[in-house]
Amino acid sequence: MAATAMRALGALLACVFALSAAPAAAADGQPPVQVRETEEGAIFTNSAGMTLYVFALENATPGKSKCYDKRYTIQSGRQFGTIPLPAPDTRKTCVQKWPPFLAAEDAKASGDWSLIVREGGARQWAYQGHLLYTSIKDRKPGDVNGEAINERERSAWMAAMAPLDFPPGFKLLRREEGLVLATADGRPAYVRRGGRLQRTSSQFSELLQPIAAPSFGRISGKWGIVDAGGLKQYAFNGEPLYVLPDGYTDADVENEGGWATAVYRRATPIPPQIHTRTTIVGKIYTTENGMSLYSFSCLESGAPDYLSCDDPGDAAVYWSALCGDAKECSRRWRPYRPTANARPSGEWTIQEVSDPLFIDPAGATALPGTPKVKVWAYRGRPMYTFVDDDEPGQILGHDINYFARSSFTAVRVPGPGLY
Repeated sequence: MAATAMRALGALLACVFALSAAPAAAADGQPPVQVRETEEGAIFTNSAGMTLYVFALENATPGKSKCYDKRYTIQSGRQFGTIPLPAPDTRKTCVQKWPPFLAAEDAKASGDWSLIVREGGARQWAYQGHLLYTSIKDRKPGDVNGEAINERERSAWMAAMAPLDFPPGFKLLRREEGLVLATADGRPAYVRRGGRLQRTSSQFSELLQPIAAPSFGRISGKWGIVDAGGLKQYAFNGEPLYVLPDGYTDADVENEGGWATAVYRRATPIPPQIHTRTTIVGKIYTTENGMSLYSFSCLESGAPDYLSCDDPGDAAVYWSALCGDAKECSRRWRPYRPTANARPSGEWTIQEVSDPLFIDPAGATALPGTPKVKVWAYRGRPMYTFVDDDEPGQILGHDINYFARSSFTAVRVPGPGLY
């Protein structure tokens, strides 16, 4: 979904990562943006620290918004023609779910920054034609909940990433251990554990090979160029960087021994109640007893505004239809509740959800007055266990779906992990 183009919003400002949010636009004419370091990387936020996003469906029409304050009532039913949207009278509009990043009255366009006039006359900030929005999924500064957490969601929204002061040919890759340095083609960089590797330019007997640097390459900050027996090699934090040849995997590195990924920013530890486990669909998050954790995702891909339908207040028909009966669905999918002394950590938070959740499939997710319970949430999505999983590692609830784009899925750990 043109992820590369969306993440190329980078050329905005010459900045480096900071340990906390820092102003990134102080000059006249530029919008009030900040750069904040998150588990996803350095992102652009508004002045309140809320993440800014871009909408992939607008890539084909730069400078023109496709996110309107319009409430649609029908969607494409593919082979069935058009069908009504559930609870159309209470369905939120795109603007309600993705508020535009609006400009002040005295704001002026400058350089790559432009001001797009929306329907109704309001002006919205855009960078190189890409309009910027916030998300109602984000509850506090630094949240990046607007992005999908499972492949099935295929979200059309991506965080606006800040630029990296890296040498050419490097990027960041998110993995279980954190943000890892990687080559442009997505191969993680590695550092030698323990002593420095001694070799000459003609002795490449080990599996991992030096990442070559130009003789007169541009470096700054924590980057360096070292001499590896006549070969110029990139280094980070004083440690030479290596890469696997094409066709090799983490398992080959583990067999080789003595290597670790070059971690740029280590991941925030997950709460003690959250564990991980390798399954047939990859490494996933589990309860402390090893039972699989699931999230619900929903996307009204047949509607013109392509909105998610798993936010609080969205019609529960997508949820309860998975089980055929609302009460049965609530019995099968149980919120994973935190202990009394549990504390949020990183992308893991504690939320309140209605329990039972699915009792009003024609309207909102729960009737007024439904009891609330606390539940663990990952990137804003409540976590559930599945009643038919009766032993650790089972994922019988994975990819249970009814409509084409609504399902429960096991929550995967970001990327492969190598410690």
